[in-house]
Amino acid sequence: MDRRNLLRAAPLLVLAGCVGRGGSGGDDGDGGDDSDDQPRVTDRTFDDTGECSLPETATVDASASEVRVDGCITGPNGCAVARLDAATVDGDELTVVVTTERDAPPDVACTEALVYRSYTATITLDGSVGSVRVVHDAAGGRETVVDRSV
Repeated sequence: MDRRNLLRAAPLLVLAGCVGRGGSGGDDGDGGDDSDDQPRVTDRTFDDTGECSLPETATVDASASEVRVDGCITGPNGCAVARLDAATVDGDELTVVVTTERDAPPDVACTEALVYRSYTATITLDGSVGSVRVVHDAAGGRETVVDRSV
C-alpha cells in the first residue's frame, strides 16, 4: 500500500466515527421520564468533637430530610482530627465517608500513637433515603462501619 494514500485516508477514518448517525439519545431506556428522582444533599455540617473510646463505630439517626451520624474514627497520630470526606446519594442510599487529617503545621512534631477521634456529621437532604452507609477511611484502611435501612 502506498504510504501517501494511507496518510490521506487516516484522518477520514478517524473523523467518520465522530460524525456517524446515532440514535435519538433522548431515552434512558428505563421506561420513565428523564427526571432525577433521587434525593440530593443540600447541606452538611461536621464537627470533630474530641476524644472517644470505641474506635470504628458509628450510630445513625435519620428523619425525613436529615441524617445525623455520631462516630469514632482512628487517627494515625496525635495531630489527627476527624474530617468529612464525602456525603453522596446513589439511588436511595446515602454514603457518608469520614477520614482524618493532620491539624498541625508541617514543622510540628506529633505523637506517633494512634488516636480515637469522635465526630458528629449532619447531612440535610431534599428528600428521604432508604438506607445509610457510613465508611471510615482510617489508619487501618477503608471500612464500612454502618450499613442499615432507615
